[in-house]
Amino acid sequence: MALSLGFIVDTLGGELLGSRTLEIARLAPLHNARADELTFLSHARYQSQLAHCQAGAIVLSPALRELAGQRACIFTDDPYLYFSRLTRLWRAQHPLPQSARIHPSAVIDPTAKVADDAIVGPLCVVEAGAELGPRTRLHARVTVGHGCRIGADGIVHSGVVIGADGFGFAHHQGRWEKIEQLGAVRIGDGVEIGANTCIDRGALEDTVIEDGVKLDNLIQIGHNVRIGAHSALAGCVCGGQCENRGALHHWRWRGGAGAPRAGRWGAHFGGLGGHPLGAQARALHRHVSARRKQPMGEERRQPQTTGPAA
Repeated sequence: MALSLGFIVDTLGGELLGSRTLEIARLAPLHNARADELTFLSHARYQSQLAHCQAGAIVLSPALRELAGQRACIFTDDPYLYFSRLTRLWRAQHPLPQSARIHPSAVIDPTAKVADDAIVGPLCVVEAGAELGPRTRLHARVTVGHGCRIGADGIVHSGVVIGADGFGFAHHQGRWEKIEQLGAVRIGDGVEIGANTCIDRGALEDTVIEDGVKLDNLIQIGHNVRIGAHSALAGCVCGGQCENRGALHHWRWRGGAGAPRAGRWGAHFGGLGGHPLGAQARALHRHVSARRKQPMGEERRQPQTTGPAA
């Protein structure tokens, strides 16, 4: 179903230059949008693409008004934010096919609390004492472990595991003894978790993901980590006991026990002390160089074999 420019502007705001009745059949990227499609330009660095753009309409900043040409435009102070809202309007007007709110293949423990309007997809598991808040959606194959909680308006993508045991072991006489993980995971409202991300339960206290956090695919959140409200993380591992106070974008951020509680934008940390990765690399180089200068131990002088003895 096409949407008119008039309907879009009446719903989302903005200043329209052009016909209110122009029908938009699809949202498209700037470089290949067609005459019945709407696109956006959020940064002047891409303005050279406008010369060849065939879009029927474009969302632009008022500062780029002179680039509009003869095409229809919607002017707004933040085209990227406007387009994000436009995608949600488009989805609302073009909803996905409806399915059962609780898929027949889902397994939900009788003691779990699932809000009346929460959605649980195929092959999900919601264990004893777990809670799902209003309007929260679990996509296929999500596991919510015992005692873990997800607040309202959550989106949990396929393959996510919430509440697996944290990596805790005590070394004794050459063996590892398991430390039972007695905490849970508490996830706030409006959190979105990407596919195949794992969030471990706390050892004694809970692992906490505060309101509004956005996690990309394939993130590992270790036990007792605390992610501050409205943080966005991608491509990272947060080791045990890390804390991110919020609104920090730690791309490729890694932390371990005792890691710093906050850092500058784009900082890279790692290891047990949460030291900068550059410093760790230099320390490793010094260690390897020193090892090369040491005489080889007797065990290192033994010839290596690749098959069974003759």
